[in-house]
Amino acid sequence: MKAKVIAIANQKGGVGKTTTSVNLSAELTRQGYKTLLIDSDGQCNSTDTCQAIIENQPTLYDLLFGKEDALECIQKTSITDMIASDPLLNDSEHRFPNDAGRLFLLKNNAEKLREHYDYIIIDTPPNLGCMLGNILTYADFVIIPVTCDRYGMMGINELYNTIHSTQQYTNPKLKVLGVLFIKFRNNTILCREFSEKLPNVLNDFNTQLFDSKIRESESCRKAQSNCMSCFEYDSKSTTAADYSQLVQEIINKAKGEQ
Repeated sequence: MKAKVIAIANQKGGVGKTTTSVNLSAELTRQGYKTLLIDSDGQCNSTDTCQAIIENQPTLYDLLFGKEDALECIQKTSITDMIASDPLLNDSEHRFPNDAGRLFLLKNNAEKLREHYDYIIIDTPPNLGCMLGNILTYADFVIIPVTCDRYGMMGINELYNTIHSTQQYTNPKLKVLGVLFIKFRNNTILCREFSEKLPNVLNDFNTQLFDSKIRESESCRKAQSNCMSCFEYDSKSTTAADYSQLVQEIINKAKGEQ
């Protein structure tokens, strides 16, 4: 069975893309699924959390622009298999070819990875550009993490325009698996209001909120500081429990969408 490719995307920074990418990959790996994490953000946060190597090791930059074989870019980490990012990706937009194939570079170079994994999770950059276009062209599904505030929600409409354009021109099979609340606090009025109102908004985009909501915890912050997943640092934390529940929901949803 070929891997399901899931992009974690929202053009706004600080909405938990890296936390979600790392912990989904960690829990899928813990459950016995062959999982690959790809860090496409030039800030290299997922790469740093997984303590992956950039120097003298082929990275995503080399896969895209250096004609490096995709399998040679994979490295083993204590959290999961991964293809590391590279700070060179921060200035990579001009490196994509200026032709119709510019959005297919990742798909063409990384398609063989599907044969070796059950899930491929991609941590995306916080902007709408050629890199994200490549990722959405390659992916099967998108998960959109949001925080319960005005700024966390503002990017959804523009991101959906990009997703719709991708569905029209380069990847008609791309589907939004769901919108995920991050840093959720059920005891706050704001979170409750967003939780009640957002499903009606998402009906216009033909998608739904995940039932799972990721609560913030001190253990999660400490795990990041120590370059660990929530499961490595404290498997009994609320954040770890929430990501574990989310993994089951994703597995079920992805099966239903195939």
